[in-house]
Amino acid sequence: MNKLKSHGQCKAKTNFVRVDKICLRQESLKLTLHLAILVTVAIACSVFVALPTAEGWTVVQERDPNVRDYMSITFTSKNTGWVVGAASFEDFENPGFIGYTTDGGASWQKSEVQIPADLAEVYFLDDKHGWAVGANGTIVATDNGQDWELQTSKVGNGLKGIYFVNKDVGLAVGESDTILSTKNGGRSWKVLQGGQLGAVGDDDANMYNAVQFLDEETGWLAGVRVSPSTQGQSALIQKTTDGGQSWVTQETGKEDILEDLFFLNASMGWAVGENGVILHTNNGGESWTEQASGTQETLRSVGFADENNGWAIGGDFGVGAILHTTDGGTTWELEDSTEKLVKVFVLDGKNVWLASSTGAVMRAE
Repeated sequence: MNKLKSHGQCKAKTNFVRVDKICLRQESLKLTLHLAILVTVAIACSVFVALPTAEGWTVVQERDPNVRDYMSITFTSKNTGWVVGAASFEDFENPGFIGYTTDGGASWQKSEVQIPADLAEVYFLDDKHGWAVGANGTIVATDNGQDWELQTSKVGNGLKGIYFVNKDVGLAVGESDTILSTKNGGRSWKVLQGGQLGAVGDDDANMYNAVQFLDEETGWLAGVRVSPSTQGQSALIQKTTDGGQSWVTQETGKEDILEDLFFLNASMGWAVGENGVILHTNNGGESWTEQASGTQETLRSVGFADENNGWAIGGDFGVGAILHTTDGGTTWELEDSTEKLVKVFVLDGKNVWLASSTGAVMRAE
């Protein structure tokens, strides 16, 4: 592993907001700089405007222009958690961002490690052992919760999901059919399939957005299968019972891209994605049925505390959706949000957090 350069472990409390990427053109550099100044000033002013609170949720973190994007959030206790995403546009060479909280999200410290790519997902086993993945095959890891090291993935395409069964055994998945595995905590990664940057051909190709395992042998992937020959796509869920050496596709009957999945146990699972789709299985994925969400927004994350109580969240272009069920998804209660929500993390029925793409964090009351 390569030690990431750091100028101290943490920085002062920070919050986060997203702005659209500005394409710098040499012939109009002066105009672009003027526009950038105006945008920065406008955003800096907007940070002081309190976010509207969704019913049953407390905003524990407001927006801040210092960070461009939030992509994932996780907690190991009611106080200790992490967020990952993309830093401000000012740091083009090291855009990856990791934030750390010890007070349930009321304040966050920004890690000063230099990460050369945006981060998409973070996973922690406990307060010390965690991993994050992102663009350009980036994988970073920590064994104390604060200091991060770059791991060698052997791929250059984007990684979207990561999951560890224990501190040694884990999988990472992403674009271009990519599935990676490790047996030593990420000190070395093996490419199980895919991994060819920008691979395009006549054969069907998979993009994996999420991965979850119950033990070293049994796990699921969610994403989309694209068929260049027909210019079509289909929702994709695959299951392994041999630690990722082979995968069986589970039929969904849907065309929507799946963004996330969550299994409560070997039988009960949910998957969410485009057009408000929610799929449910009670037999380990042998069959999937659709649950009515009441929204057409893209659902980006799902989590359950038990077989009855669960949440699904998402949104597009500044409009968000929060869904809650108390009957396993037979019915979902929908609440609109002014934030595009990207991640829900359910620690238990009383400790649930939401993260928005603009860097806001909400906690269940």
